[in-house]
Amino acid sequence: MMIKKRIYLLTAAATMTISLMGFSHNSVQAARYNAKVVDKGSYGIYANLGKRGPSGYMGNTGALRYSNFQSGTTRQSGSSRYCYVYINGHKAGWVNENAFEKNKISVAKNVSLVYNPNYTYNVRDALNYATDAHGNAIDIRKVHVNHPSISSRDIGTHIIKYSYGKAHATSKVIVRSDKKEGIAKANAKPQKGRSYTTWKTHYKTSGNWGNSFAPETTDHTLKSGGLTLKTVFYQPATLNVDGSVEGSTGPTPEGLAVSQNRMYLAMYKHVYYNHARIISYNLNGIPKYELQKLPWLPWNEFYNLSKGIKFSPYIKMGHGQTFSATDKYLYVIANNHLLTNSSKSEEIMRINKNNLQIGKIWTFKIWNRDANHPRYIHNAVFVNDHEFYAVFHNSAMKRFEYWRVTRHGNEWHPKEVGASGSDFMRNGSPVQGFTYDKRKNQFYLAFNDYILNIAKNGKLLRTSHFNSGREIEGISATNHDLYVELAERPELFRGWIK
Repeated sequence: MMIKKRIYLLTAAATMTISLMGFSHNSVQAARYNAKVVDKGSYGIYANLGKRGPSGYMGNTGALRYSNFQSGTTRQSGSSRYCYVYINGHKAGWVNENAFEKNKISVAKNVSLVYNPNYTYNVRDALNYATDAHGNAIDIRKVHVNHPSISSRDIGTHIIKYSYGKAHATSKVIVRSDKKEGIAKANAKPQKGRSYTTWKTHYKTSGNWGNSFAPETTDHTLKSGGLTLKTVFYQPATLNVDGSVEGSTGPTPEGLAVSQNRMYLAMYKHVYYNHARIISYNLNGIPKYELQKLPWLPWNEFYNLSKGIKFSPYIKMGHGQTFSATDKYLYVIANNHLLTNSSKSEEIMRINKNNLQIGKIWTFKIWNRDANHPRYIHNAVFVNDHEFYAVFHNSAMKRFEYWRVTRHGNEWHPKEVGASGSDFMRNGSPVQGFTYDKRKNQFYLAFNDYILNIAKNGKLLRTSHFNSGREIEGISATNHDLYVELAERPELFRGWIK
């Protein structure tokens, strides 16, 4: 997403969600709703809580374990404490506080850093979450660490200790010793390209977005350049109530990955943030329109639909558009999109598909011969657990470069595989989606509402311009399908790759 996004979107979306939910349970309203981390067990959700305990069984936390739980009220009943919870922005009921993980720190236990005198690793980047004595997710900046950062010129092993109250965790950080790792040559022959004119500010929305914010009731078909995209479904802009940042779930989409019939979307509270939450939807039989209404649907319908949705903790994602999936994992390159030709290292976050938590971190660098000619990557796609392709825009040379980066052990080695002799977009619009079609060995690049099909050597094969006036926020090639995410409102499209 481009920096020009209007800030009012968050306030409008949050206001819409809260007003449509229709708060009527005055006894449980609070100024702040804390994010809760659900434990592995299964506890009942109840409509009522009295002196004799809860009553009115509604469901269980096990079925919605990876949903977004928030609570602003606790109450004692007998020897137990109960929390009144909102789930995915929907008013729910009372849950025993033992349903939530207490005094817990979740952290990526293995971090491997490429040697780079120009980069210092922030050890809090490895944190998935930390909870207090009541199971509330706390601001990770409050977690105590024995070393706040590690210079990636300090070769060797560093043990990082994390603590908050009674919670403790450790992580092992290793700085790799090969000083030549990540150094290659950008010598691919540029293929002749074209330049297009595009807009600087989006001028359309999905329809109701920005006006009434009411749910959309019609789908879209976009056709251009032999590619036809059709609406799969609309997503909710937010699935939370007001409260802590750790519980926020939107409204800004950034990166998209589709794998094994699940969609994974990076959702940000604000485009300037580098932490976000991944939301995953099961695409089997998903309704086109109903999920927009999730926070105020009848309980039973909400409960059944929510079983197919997963949320990650509030984790480091960088800008989020370098986001992709393999059979086993999700991968994010948690870059800083405000950096251009930086010699800093970049972080690869390997995320478990099951719990959507960071399991391992590597850093890598791509330098053309030396640190004076770096290739700081803003967009990449993993094709397996040992290989990814990255695209770099060299604006000074009016050139796009395509790099293949392969892992050997914990080392990542780059090689340039192609180049396009063009800027593609005359106004300098950034790449807003990058993916790779394994079947045809081809790339797809997205800019605003353009999609360019490019051979691996950099030759432009086909251009699709949809004149939608909306920004593409991620693309993902899976088998014969190209998935495309558009913003305002978040809407997933699918097209057949011929």
